[in-house]
Amino acid sequence: MNPELQTPVNGQPVILLAEDDRLVRNLIQAVLGQEDYTVLSAEDGVDALEKSRNYPGEIQLLLSDIKMPRMDGLELSQHVMKQRPGIKVLLMSGKLSGEALVNPGASNFLRKPFIAQTLRSMVKTLLCSGAIPAGSS
Repeated sequence: MNPELQTPVNGQPVILLAEDDRLVRNLIQAVLGQEDYTVLSAEDGVDALEKSRNYPGEIQLLLSDIKMPRMDGLELSQHVMKQRPGIKVLLMSGKLSGEALVNPGASNFLRKPFIAQTLRSMVKTLLCSGAIPAGSS
């Protein structure tokens, strides 16, 4: 059975990662894996939406690049939030600012490039409290 379709053991948070740059995707997956998160990795929005549909367990966080081919992160987040009400969303981009988002109050934003500690901190804060403190993005 595909390991991504199995639910995690020990209640590890599950993160759906959508990033079209393979190197960035692998780096993020490695950083989050060190924190004992289960990461479902997708190469774009279409792939991520399919993984969300097929994953039988709960997914606590969608971490998505905004600019991707086939389906961007904003459209992906709208679809995933319909599939999985209550999922947290963290969008990232090196080309857009948080102010450029259509609905900045609905999502949290991480500007690329970022350091591993910033990623870990934002993910942990979001998963624990549901909100990133103002000025962190």
